[in-house]
Amino acid sequence: MPQQAPAGTPIPVTYEWSGSWEQLRSGIVLLTWYSDTTSQQNKQRWLHDHAIAFGKLHPGNLKVNQLRGSFQVIEQTAMLPPTDIEVGTYTLQATYLNRETGENYPISVPSITLKIAPNIPATPAPELDLVTQLRTLAISLPKGRSALEQVFDEIGRINQYDPVQDYTIQAQRALEYRLQQEPQNREFAYALAFSNILRRDADGAIAALKQVVQLDSKNPYAHAYLAFVYLYQWRGKAAQEALEPALVLNQNIPEVKALSGVAALLQGNVFKAWNLLQGVKL
Repeated sequence: MPQQAPAGTPIPVTYEWSGSWEQLRSGIVLLTWYSDTTSQQNKQRWLHDHAIAFGKLHPGNLKVNQLRGSFQVIEQTAMLPPTDIEVGTYTLQATYLNRETGENYPISVPSITLKIAPNIPATPAPELDLVTQLRTLAISLPKGRSALEQVFDEIGRINQYDPVQDYTIQAQRALEYRLQQEPQNREFAYALAFSNILRRDADGAIAALKQVVQLDSKNPYAHAYLAFVYLYQWRGKAAQEALEPALVLNQNIPEVKALSGVAALLQGNVFKAWNLLQGVKL
């Protein structure tokens, strides 16, 4: 990778991983580029979590005895430091996570540093991996409807690259681990909920969105997302209860009024639904 780079632009990086076939095939690497000079309260870092080989390792025609050998995977990819990250020197820290068993342990990595500096020309880089793209899109979810159209346009494009959508599973496993380590991290909670929604895992999405609501309680859209997933499960009463804080925060949001109307309709409150939905323009 380059020795220095600007913030907010993709940085090309090549990783080499060695191990048994099973370790590599089942492995998710949790990669943190962090600055030693910042405090725990003001963490300066970026993540590059992904499955080894981005979930594309397949045995092909390899025989069982061949799979017992040692293998090497070389990834040519790109990572993305935040636009607002501080200038300074960053070091890589890596953890291995088995996506099937949950086993995890630190990985020894070379002593390599990268300097984030202003006024440095960006180095040409490959397209960002899909897990990074998913997490980047999730950052805008607190904005509500104004962000959703662009988010799902991008998801439609991403799914053309990975029709199996294994990247959503990679993101889910990595974010579950991250959120266990940092249960107050609102960004992780939104991204985990988003990955579960993309997987159509309603129960997982509800669990993550309950955490989102706790961490972002003053945002009516957080409550609306939880209500939407309840409606997906045809749980009108639960959806209405989830929407009550949103209505207190801002009863004029059309999406919140529409969801309230649907929740009322599912509970058989036809006239209440009519009153709520009348004049709603989405």
